Amino acid sequence: MKNRQITIITIASVAILLTLSTVYSNFDILQAYAGITLSSDNVAKTIQVRVTPSGTLLEQTYDSFSRVGFVDGENNFLLESLPSKDKKPYYQLLKKSIEDKRVESTNNRMHISIDLFSGDGEIIQSLEYRDCKVTEYFVHGVDSKGKIFFSEEDGTVEIREVSKFSCVSFTLNLEPRNAGLVIDTVLNQIGDDSNETEFEYRGDDPYFSNNPLNSAEGDLFFNSMTNT
Repeated sequence: MKNRQITIITIASVAILLTLSTVYSNFDILQAYAGITLSSDNVAKTIQVRVTPSGTLLEQTYDSFSRVGFVDGENNFLLESLPSKDKKPYYQLLKKSIEDKRVESTNNRMHISIDLFSGDGEIIQSLEYRDCKVTEYFVHGVDSKGKIFFSEEDGTVEIREVSKFSCVSFTLNLEPRNAGLVIDTVLNQIGDDSNETEFEYRGDDPYFSNNPLNSAEGDLFFNSMTNT
């Protein structure tokens, strides 16, 4: 019986040694599967939310949203944050959208862009949602110490808000523009132009322009009906 136990222990020890030997001899392979460790300058650290009422150029920018979340469906998403005074114009849009119960209504919708910034302040990508309507909005308290807090103050309770949206379309924009700068340039061009029907931005590449008789590949045109 003792010999049998000794044999089992010996076999188990050999198996463990072989396993450890394999792991250490193939450590580079294991690292390859794990990938490299990314620095904070390289990965997404913060988000910025830009909201524009459909049919207007009145874009509002907010830095106080703390989380973008998943809702079933590509065109659906949620935003979570702490209620704050800077978002009062945003709440006005929410109120209009919530009170408009018409399913097919295009009034009181909004375009929402979510910019993802790396630790060094560079925009990695933008999530572009078009013609969004609020499907649900609620405020709740978080009192679990296991949660990640959105504010820097010590405490065990946070009052949070969640906005859920359903949108007509979603686009992943890998080359986000400074929309405000483009819009200002367009408006200045209109004001300086004697021809009131002209609506054109002449930069390195045309962003807004009239539809010419013979358009060239790559030209982009402004659609006043859809604000695109």
